[in-house]
Amino acid sequence: MLEVAAALSAGLGTFGAILAVAVPAPLHEDALTRPWLQRVGGRWWSAQASLVRNAGWPWLTARRLACLQLAAAIGGGTFAGELTGLAPLAVPAAVGAVGAVHGVVSARARSRQVVRQDAVLEAVRMLRQLLETGATNVQQAVEILGQRGPMPLRSEFRLIAGSSTGRRQAWSAARARIAEPLFDMLAAAVLIQGPGGGELAPLFADLEASVSAAQEVEREARALQVQARSASSIIVALPIAFLVALSALHSPYLEAFQKPAGEVFLLAMLGIMGCSYVWMRHLLRLPGLERVRLADA
Repeated sequence: MLEVAAALSAGLGTFGAILAVAVPAPLHEDALTRPWLQRVGGRWWSAQASLVRNAGWPWLTARRLACLQLAAAIGGGTFAGELTGLAPLAVPAAVGAVGAVHGVVSARARSRQVVRQDAVLEAVRMLRQLLETGATNVQQAVEILGQRGPMPLRSEFRLIAGSSTGRRQAWSAARARIAEPLFDMLAAAVLIQGPGGGELAPLFADLEASVSAAQEVEREARALQVQARSASSIIVALPIAFLVALSALHSPYLEAFQKPAGEVFLLAMLGIMGCSYVWMRHLLRLPGLERVRLADA
């Protein structure tokens, strides 16, 4: 049984290594002409690169993340095979180990996104307060934000205030670096209005209310999503945990699953459970806030 579990883990590892190393992200021009597996691999690789970029760990790259997931899959599958003596259980163990690594990186990326969103809201609030005084214009307010604004965005505002390539180009470059829909709203408000300070105060008051409301709705939706995903994970994990407990107790009820026909049946049932879980996750997926597109930015 151990050899079968090792073979399953090696197969998963080899497939992950092929996706991580050999498959580049698909180009838009020929994406539809590529084989289906290559398109799926390209989208997976792009998602890994985006996750690593959002996590912000300097030492972590997309290839290193893929290697970590590969090592977790092999280790989890091998450990489950040795512990339970059931080769099919190596597959969910490998998937769970990969999910654990992915979850840690995703939690880091989400925490940085929350910090950026709070910083954008604080920047909008400071802009409104500065413009309400009537003693400054937008350019001077941006300079002040570069000195005393929210810490995560100070460097961005300094680059915008000191840019020599033009106001629109500077805001466009900042939008590309931050990649946050709430910051897109701030950039759009600045770019579509004139530089007069007094006239912009009501606009930024409305923008502050809009950004705050959008942020609150998104976080409430994500909290509900986490609850639903946790419930679906528990539903799927309970049968597997029950099998592990019976294996640890050397229950005679598992003897049928140690035969070739029983292994095939158990693997098929685990596959059905996995497909159901993927479908539930798909139904619970939130689109999130859309980026604001500025054609002239």
